[in-house]
Amino acid sequence: MAEEKLDVVGCGSMVVDLFYRTPRIIRADEKILLRAHTASAAIERTQVGGLVLNHVGWGRILGLKTGIFGKMGDDRNGEFLRDGMDRLGIRHHLTFDGTATAFATIFVDAAGDRAIYMARGATGELTPAEVRNRHGAFIRRANLVSTEISQLPLRTVIAILLFARTHSIPTILDVDVPPSDAIGSLGTRAELERALKLATFLKPSKAAAREIAGNGRDPLKIADAIRAKYGNRAVIITEGDKGCSIAARDTSVRVPAFKVKQVDSTGAGDAFLAGICAGLRLGLPWEKIGRLANA
Repeated sequence: MAEEKLDVVGCGSMVVDLFYRTPRIIRADEKILLRAHTASAAIERTQVGGLVLNHVGWGRILGLKTGIFGKMGDDRNGEFLRDGMDRLGIRHHLTFDGTATAFATIFVDAAGDRAIYMARGATGELTPAEVRNRHGAFIRRANLVSTEISQLPLRTVIAILLFARTHSIPTILDVDVPPSDAIGSLGTRAELERALKLATFLKPSKAAAREIAGNGRDPLKIADAIRAKYGNRAVIITEGDKGCSIAARDTSVRVPAFKVKQVDSTGAGDAFLAGICAGLRLGLPWEKIGRLANA
C-alpha cells in the first residue's frame, strides 16, 4: 500500500521555547527584575516552538496534512516536542542521535516585542547525507517542502532543496536571519546564494530582504528585485503591522494587515508562512494567499 501523501513536509527548527515576561528588553550590562510568580501563572512558560515546527503546526490547524523530519536529542526536550507533534497530528520522521534538542529562551516585554536566544543543538547537526539516506522516502511523500535559513547548516538546506527539485516537488525557503548572520555561522556566501536560487518560493524577513537586495526601502520593489535576481516563482516579504508584499511571475501586490492588538509577536511569521502554504495548496490567487497568511 502506498504511503499517504502530505501537503507540506518541513525540516528545520524544532525548539522548546522558554518564555519570560519582562518590563522591557534590556541592553548589555543592564539588569532587570522579571515579573514574579502569580497565583494564576508561573514565571516561566514552556511551549513547543521553532520556525518550522510552528508553521507545520499552524498548517495542521488550517487543515493541511503536514510532516516534519530531522534530528533531535534523545532527551526530555525531544519527548516534549514529539508529544506536541502527536497532539496536533503532525507526522514526524526523526532520528535521536543529536547531542541535545534545540531550545530558546525568549523575553517578551509589555508591548509584545521580544528578544530570543537560541541553542540550535541537534538541528545544526543534520547533514546532507542524512537528508538523502535517512529521510528521502519521507520527503517524497510531500506536495510541498519547506525549510529555513535559521538553524540548519546551509549545505543541509541545499541538500533538501536539491532533493525536492530532483523529485519535482516545489519548495519554500524561509530566510529568517540576514546574510550577515548566516554567513560564517551557517555556511559560506556561495552556499547562501545557491540556496536562494534553488528555492521555488522565498520568504525573507524584512531585514534579510534588505541585505539580499543590497539597497532599497520599498518592500515590494525589494521583492521584485530579489525575484528577478534569483529566478524564484515568488518572493514574499512580511512587514509586521503593514502586511506583506508579494512579487510573483504574474503579479506584484501589497496586502494590508488586519488590525490587532499585539500581545506577543513570537511565531507570527511562522503562522504567516502556514497561511502561504495553505493558500498554495488551495490554488488561490496571490492576493487571497496574502490575506489568508496575514489573517
